[in-house]
Amino acid sequence: MTASSGVCLACGTRLSPGLSTCPRALLLAPLAGGVRRWGLASCQPPLVGRVAHLERLKWCAEEARRGLGRAIWLVGEEGIGKSRLKDALVESLAAHRFDIWEGSGLAHPGTPAGPLLDLLEATRSLRPVAGVGRMSSAEAERVARWLEGREWRGVPASLSAESIALLDALCHALLPHRTPRVLVLEDWQHADGLSRAMLEVLVTRLAHAPVLVLVLERTAASVPPPAEVLEVGALSASEAATLVSTRLPPGLPREALLRVGAGHPRKLLQALALHEESPLEPLPATAEEVVSARFQALSDSRREALRVGAVLGPCFPRAVLGALVGGFASLAGLESGGWLTPVSGGRYASATRAPGLEATWSDAERVALHARVAEAYEALSEETRRRACAEVARHWLGAKRPERALPHLLEVAGWNLAAMEPAAALKVYRFALEVSSRLSLESACQWGRVLWERMGDAHRLAGERVEAESAWRIALSLDEVGGRRGTAGRLQCLSKLVSVVLSLERHEEVVALGEVGVVEESSEEALVAAASLDALSSLALCWLGRFTEAEARLGSARARLLQVSGRDGVGRASAEASLHRAMGMLLMRQGRPEQATVEYAAVLRWTERAGDTWEHSTALFNLGDAYARSGDRERAVHYFQLALDSKARTGDRGGMAYTHHGLALLHSQADAPELAKEDAVRGLQLAGMLGDRKLKSLLRCALGRAHLRLGEREEAARQLRLAAQDAAAANAHPELLQAQAALRALEARR
Repeated sequence: MTASSGVCLACGTRLSPGLSTCPRALLLAPLAGGVRRWGLASCQPPLVGRVAHLERLKWCAEEARRGLGRAIWLVGEEGIGKSRLKDALVESLAAHRFDIWEGSGLAHPGTPAGPLLDLLEATRSLRPVAGVGRMSSAEAERVARWLEGREWRGVPASLSAESIALLDALCHALLPHRTPRVLVLEDWQHADGLSRAMLEVLVTRLAHAPVLVLVLERTAASVPPPAEVLEVGALSASEAATLVSTRLPPGLPREALLRVGAGHPRKLLQALALHEESPLEPLPATAEEVVSARFQALSDSRREALRVGAVLGPCFPRAVLGALVGGFASLAGLESGGWLTPVSGGRYASATRAPGLEATWSDAERVALHARVAEAYEALSEETRRRACAEVARHWLGAKRPERALPHLLEVAGWNLAAMEPAAALKVYRFALEVSSRLSLESACQWGRVLWERMGDAHRLAGERVEAESAWRIALSLDEVGGRRGTAGRLQCLSKLVSVVLSLERHEEVVALGEVGVVEESSEEALVAAASLDALSSLALCWLGRFTEAEARLGSARARLLQVSGRDGVGRASAEASLHRAMGMLLMRQGRPEQATVEYAAVLRWTERAGDTWEHSTALFNLGDAYARSGDRERAVHYFQLALDSKARTGDRGGMAYTHHGLALLHSQADAPELAKEDAVRGLQLAGMLGDRKLKSLLRCALGRAHLRLGEREEAARQLRLAAQDAAAANAHPELLQAQAALRALEARR
């Protein structure tokens, strides 16, 4: 038996050369099927001095079984025994019909909400998720979109509402339906801000859910108020002596061991392991010296594995470490010896690190190692590599290869957009711009074009239309420098720019920009982008009253889309939605509302496919307006109410005000002045919050007419005069004429 073989840190069993696990671990009974853990069965040291903590955790688990959810924060310094206490709880609950899911704050470092992303991986292949009866089909799609990292390409009317919807869906995915569940989250001090925010929302919803949330963290700096904190401290002198007596035969001196351990369980175990590995050697005076002595006793290959792990970071895939050290043979025994610990599927973290490991690499060696690490990451399966995109980018930057890091930085930003975090994505894009500046002029220009367009997408997602317009204009200017005037990528960026300019009601500029979109490619992407440009230009022409030109643009858009074979994709769905919306508006302006209802119904189908909540709610309003003008009051009210609900959920106050105006007009036509007055007042309140005087003028006109129908002539006159003042202040000529005409009609009736 060689000294380099070492012993199992937990039980002291000597490990044969090449053995990867302690022989005693193979004798452990398997846990129940509902337990989802990251590592195989492993030895555990005796549980000493934690009886009160364990009984409290068991009591909380029983409360959760009765439907009274609990959240417990186990707080204590590294190696103090939090994980051992958690393992004892899992062992006691596994046979009592509890589902137990374990996650780690170290999972997917750099990916937003990586710990919860990792925890929910078990639900990806389940439709619907087993044991989760709380999720709707829409929520299941949201969770699937997030788990797959699919970016949000639509335009939400309210980012906060969409974020809340995602949080709701994730909470419903984590909460059980029947079987009580324990959610264990270790190493929470490494969790990112979004994970913490999600967990805080989950903790506030545990009051009537059969869930115990157990969080292991080193400090109690950010514990949500409903949660309970259990501090795990050092062992007393008698408890430490009890732990030592489980490994040392009676009569052997143990004062040195207790002095080095100082009541700290991991330090005690390290000292015991060193004594068992080298019983004839005197014990060092400090715990750091103990770790160094154990490290020096390892074989060269195992020391090299730990040196490489120190550069990899706090958490890394097992496959990457094995590729860097020439296979998994050198890793054998490091887990049982207390050097590495499994923290998530196929990943390791350094459980114990010898002092000064990172300083043993020279600068040149470190650069070369980072390159090898990045290549090892990229050799993983695509799905695993995408989850580790932040780590790959970090290593390519460490290898001084920024051109290889940039694609992975784009994926990091994409994960942030999938998590509805555009602000975080924008930080990544800005950093990537700095990285791209280190490249050659041509490469920097190419990457700048891509990054500025992506930044525009993030601004659009956040509802920052002016910032999105600026970013897309910069991207287009870089296209001109690179000579990409008619390519599909340029046309797609131009289409995005035109959409935001249209939303800002600069119709003449939309028409001018549409003229720039000359197609020089025959690819399907270019045809879809050009069709979208034509459709948006047609919409602007309708607003300008140039109907003949609008019809010509619509014909061009339809002809281009007929050349596209595929009907899938967000770009195609957005183009179809714009085309049908423009056709609906054209029919409305031509006095054919019945035909317009068919077009607006098609807009609903396409916007739902595109995931564009803003356009979807607008289409609901347009459909209600079309039914109102065609005389179908019942359907008009139905779609106006749907639009109002949609805009209320997404926080679109302007859209709500316009919808209330449509309802007020509809009630006035139906001789229901009280209902018209109620809707006009509600819309006026919303318009006042926005400070939109043009909209206030419209609503005051509707309110004045309702007062007139009710015989309240003085109030009607006051509202109409205020409507005229608002229209004049907003320089809204049609609204001013409308208010003046209503005033003249009122005077004539007097």
